[in-house]
Amino acid sequence: MDAKARQSLRTVSSRAEISATSFQVYYTYSDLKAEPTELMLKYFDIGFYYADWGTIDAYIKLPAGTLPDALLGFSSDGFHVHESKEWQLLIFSLEEYYEYFDDEHADVFFQHLTGLRSELIQGNWRLVYFMWLKALDCNDELEEIPLIQFDFEHLSEELQAFAALYDIPLAWVKALALVLNEQPSHQAKQAPLQFDAWLNNLTEVEKDTLLSTLFEQGQLTRHQALAMMRKESANKDETYQYWLTPDVISPFIEQAQSLLQQEQAEALAIKLAIEKAEKEKVLTDIYNQRERCWQQAQEQADRTCASGYDAASRDLHQLNEAYNFKGDITAFEQRFKRFIAINNSRKALLKRLSDCL
Repeated sequence: MDAKARQSLRTVSSRAEISATSFQVYYTYSDLKAEPTELMLKYFDIGFYYADWGTIDAYIKLPAGTLPDALLGFSSDGFHVHESKEWQLLIFSLEEYYEYFDDEHADVFFQHLTGLRSELIQGNWRLVYFMWLKALDCNDELEEIPLIQFDFEHLSEELQAFAALYDIPLAWVKALALVLNEQPSHQAKQAPLQFDAWLNNLTEVEKDTLLSTLFEQGQLTRHQALAMMRKESANKDETYQYWLTPDVISPFIEQAQSLLQQEQAEALAIKLAIEKAEKEKVLTDIYNQRERCWQQAQEQADRTCASGYDAASRDLHQLNEAYNFKGDITAFEQRFKRFIAINNSRKALLKRLSDCL
């Protein structure tokens, strides 16, 4: 954003943090003096709004024609598209989010929006299919959309984060992957940008326009440059022969649910095995260094304060677990009795250790 744009945004909010690339503001009792949709269309590529009462809106702005009309024809309470001559603004909404959500969660998710936008621009439209599947979960008469061969078996970190926040039914995602394995579909036209070829196709006037914009604003993102030089809709007059409908995907739901449960069980088993191995390594290290750990526990007890007693108790509970793991519980009991005898007058410490034997 240039200085003029930042000055205009300042009239929207006097308390906002505004930079050349961002606009951030928190309200307790009032609200923005502008419509978020209009601000997005005019100034920003991505946006995120959340409220304490559970409302969440994510915004992704794309150059006009990035998504074909055939992909945007279904209706959903959680997905809306505002279009202008230059842009398609995608709005992903949650009316009520029941889990705890704070500034840190918002910052992390906001970073994912950049990657999601990049995927959409490059022709990977899985995010829109997510919203279709979410709508289908409670509407079996949903409008059809093109059946395109995207990879729904290997999801990016950004897509996984989106699916978790927006409660996308993973069984339906798995079912869509099964459909694409069984049914004829259109090949996806996604391809990374070849910068040299793109640059060579620009006219001198277009290059001058980019340079002028760069000097005026102080910076120019890759997506902004692509949008400025986009000559026509990438998906103009696209025709589709194969379509995704509720009837097409429904026969695969039961199999998908079974596969998903199996995968989740396998993933949990692997996770528990890793955690078990890590825990056993920790206990082995403690046992191998047990003399130092006993000494450390005594040093903490000698501090004769609550934090010292907490640390000593933690050390002794870990020692107890390590000795048990190594099948040497008798040795622990002997050392523990000696420790108790030495610290017999420290009632607060003894209370913390009452469950050690």
